Amino acid sequence: MQSLGFAYAIEPVLRKLYPDQAEYESRLWIHLEYFNTQPYLASFILGAVIRMEEDRTIGRNVSENVSSLKAALMAPLGALGDTFFWGALKPFAAVVAVALLMTGHWWAPLLYLLFYNICHVGLRVGMLFWGYRSGGDAKALMARYSLMNMAKRLKRITLTVLGGIIGMAADWRTEFQPAVKMSIPPIALVWLVVTLAMVVVLRRGGSPIKLMLGLAALCLALTYAGVVG
Repeated sequence: MQSLGFAYAIEPVLRKLYPDQAEYESRLWIHLEYFNTQPYLASFILGAVIRMEEDRTIGRNVSENVSSLKAALMAPLGALGDTFFWGALKPFAAVVAVALLMTGHWWAPLLYLLFYNICHVGLRVGMLFWGYRSGGDAKALMARYSLMNMAKRLKRITLTVLGGIIGMAADWRTEFQPAVKMSIPPIALVWLVVTLAMVVVLRRGGSPIKLMLGLAALCLALTYAGVVG
């Protein structure tokens, strides 16, 4: 899945380390084997593999197999990266941007893009060098970055902000002005029921994509029917 991208990333290093064309091609073919992990943490494995290739050219750790290292790291790092980036960092950035947007800050989407990209690009660059220095030591990675602990904290903050968004939903309008004439408790209760219903659907194996499309269709139908404006 990601083998072509991995080979493309490491190709300049291999060309420098292996002047002999035949050896260069044989090493490049090795990195075209199956590889799939969380894209943002792939840089850690890339750094570790570069270190192993360098050690191989100077006669150190010749017997070590880069394929075995990649196979050992890609599954656990894939789960770790999904938990942190997809399950914690991106939802956190999104709900903060939505909350700011609902309070009238038009630049909230720009903040979302800036914050999220600075975080993940910075981590990707840092993990490339950390993977090189540690030689692929996943324990050292966990000790240095504590991604699981950060994910737990971000999830708590996300849920807290999301609760605030649900409470604000009754007063929100597209022109970013509060509609104080609306009766807040009944509307807030409706949003709470809708949120809990979505949680139940997801817990029972419902598709998030289908759920989002269904909500979008429902909102359009209610708008055309004049129920909401």
